[in-house]
Amino acid sequence: MNISELFFNAAILNLAVFSFLYCAAYNIYSIFKRNINNPLLIISALFFAPILFIFIFSSEVFKYKKVSVKNNLYTFCLASIYCILFFICLLNNNFLKNNIENLLLIVSSFNVILGIILGFLLSILCKKIPFLHSVLMIFLISLASLSLSSFADDTFSFGTSSAYFIIILLSLSFLLLLFLTIGSTLGYLFFGESRFNYHIDYESFIATRFLMSKKSSQAVSLITIISVIAVMISCAGMIIVTSVMNGFTDTLRSKILGANAHLMVLKYGHNFNEYQKIIDKTKSIKGVISSAAFILKEGMVSSEQNVSGAMIIGMDIDKLPQNHQLLKYIDNKTLENIKNPNKIPKIIKNNEEKEMIYPLVVVGKEMANDLGLLVGDLINFISPAGDVGPTGIIPRAKTFRIAGIFKSDMYEYDSKFAYMSLSDAQDFFNFNDTVTGIEYRLSELKNTRLIAQEIDTLIGGYPYYVRDWMQMNRNIFSALQLEKIAMLIILATLIFMASLLILVTLIMVVIEKGKEIAILKSMGATDSSIMKVFVIYGVTVGLVGSLLGGFLGIIACLFIKKIGIPIDADIYYFSHIPILLEPLEVVLIIFAAIIISFLATISPSLFAAKLKPVDGLRYE
Repeated sequence: MNISELFFNAAILNLAVFSFLYCAAYNIYSIFKRNINNPLLIISALFFAPILFIFIFSSEVFKYKKVSVKNNLYTFCLASIYCILFFICLLNNNFLKNNIENLLLIVSSFNVILGIILGFLLSILCKKIPFLHSVLMIFLISLASLSLSSFADDTFSFGTSSAYFIIILLSLSFLLLLFLTIGSTLGYLFFGESRFNYHIDYESFIATRFLMSKKSSQAVSLITIISVIAVMISCAGMIIVTSVMNGFTDTLRSKILGANAHLMVLKYGHNFNEYQKIIDKTKSIKGVISSAAFILKEGMVSSEQNVSGAMIIGMDIDKLPQNHQLLKYIDNKTLENIKNPNKIPKIIKNNEEKEMIYPLVVVGKEMANDLGLLVGDLINFISPAGDVGPTGIIPRAKTFRIAGIFKSDMYEYDSKFAYMSLSDAQDFFNFNDTVTGIEYRLSELKNTRLIAQEIDTLIGGYPYYVRDWMQMNRNIFSALQLEKIAMLIILATLIFMASLLILVTLIMVVIEKGKEIAILKSMGATDSSIMKVFVIYGVTVGLVGSLLGGFLGIIACLFIKKIGIPIDADIYYFSHIPILLEPLEVVLIIFAAIIISFLATISPSLFAAKLKPVDGLRYE
């Protein structure tokens, strides 16, 4: 299946998830509107949402009030505004030229900003916190996302399964739902009195008094402290795990790109002999730091002790620029041996061999160990694409001398790669003046897609084509991206569980402060003012826990990086656990913890806002 088909399947599943979620939300809303408190019916409304939705919707279709139709119309109009703005961005050529990480960041920022704005407007229009209509809006947008599969092939450089796109689409959809809810809550808080009221002076004062009150029960105080600690530990754990994963990804990427090109220009067919003209035409492109022709073929290598498969690469290593990543894996002695073959120690077995001059090759450390080779030893290369003889194809064989041994700390490369000069490879494979392709090294990887398109335009397209490092290593980077997103979702669930303690704390505070709420409402406090009090209370708890967790996570990462936790280098090819702290991710994690804490305050705050004064003073 190609990328567009995988994306379309993921979009179908995303639509199904939000269809189910809307049915469940509608069922629960209808049950509570009718004041039915049957737990079995509520559970059935969740697990058999589509079936019950049909019956509930059918029973109410002729009882809709005018305001309900109007609110649904508002939702449809705002969803249309989102889709129009998003498609306008898609039509912008520069939008799709970003690499996938930047593109996801842009779309996430788009969802955050528009989610808050559209949620705020929806709350003002509906005059409540319209969670049900927010879910309906996501359902409508998910319906429109089915048409985006045609853009997937031009957008995603990697992604080998529907799971990758499912996680991306669900994450972006829930992110939009999250900020629609936040926007609608903010709209109700600041516009719930039918006028814009941004003041929180006395509400913050009362919230602080509730939080610092010495008359609070010990249970409430204890749960509040536990809530802060839970948010702190969850936030710190998320920072540590993401930093370790960033370290693994960055280290692995640097090792892969050390032995592979950032970009390749290849040609359909086997007569790529005009490579020098293309190098001269493209070497001046901004962002390209080096370009070199290469030959890449599979073959076999043998020594007196063993036989192994190999990837034979023909490239003039001694002509590479000093900042080339491959040179970091090759020591200076090897480079001297390539430039001055006479300095290579020769193992002489008989007088005839003394006068022989063999072409040079550089092999990986693992290959040298498997074949029992040292610098100066002889190694036989065998090409399956040989010459045609009386009995069929005769494999071509040739003897080389080991000029050096490289170590990239990647087993796949150290055990399979062998480098020889371009002219030696052309002679061995009978390529004459032909090469496999041209490799390019770039100054910044984030510009890979833009430079690839520029090179493709400059060389005229067919019969040439360009492949970037993400396309050449699609499987491994797709797996790393999928793993990182999945881990973030799992760790975000931990923060969500910690925020439930904030919800429990607020419910207990509301129950405990029922008399104070009643007095405030008797004195003229509005529902939105009461809600502000408890939102500030819960957000303060989440803010303290998030900031402490961020500080603890950063200190823990710096400590791990300093002392270094050793791991088995033979398995992971890292001697210590790599740590890479990304400041933006740390800020986003802290921000996400605060946002989740804010969401946890909505339900108990609404409960406090709807509390009647007579109920709060009934038993006083």
